[in-house]
Amino acid sequence: MIRGGWHQDRLRSSHVSDTVDVVDIRVVRSGRRHKVGNRYIIEAMTDAGEPTVIGDQLHSLGTDSRGVELEVVAVPDNRNPGGLSVIHAMPPSFRGQEDGS
Repeated sequence: MIRGGWHQDRLRSSHVSDTVDVVDIRVVRSGRRHKVGNRYIIEAMTDAGEPTVIGDQLHSLGTDSRGVELEVVAVPDNRNPGGLSVIHAMPPSFRGQEDGS
């Protein structure tokens, strides 16, 4: 697991790739809905660069080691202060193809 502290102001002024190296990241069940592995989620977050901050959510768009583009949404982790919980990870190509499963 990736360890360290997190602060939203730091993420606004820094790249997620710098932050991912020092933050605990937990992928919750909703983040695994589209069957994207934790490794690929972390790789995409590292590749993404500057996230878009919307409220307390961090929206990232990056590419994993397979070359698959992923949109990732993370929020502050309520179980681990200073960490992040990934609540959504999906290839953008899936948008519009969701069947509710």
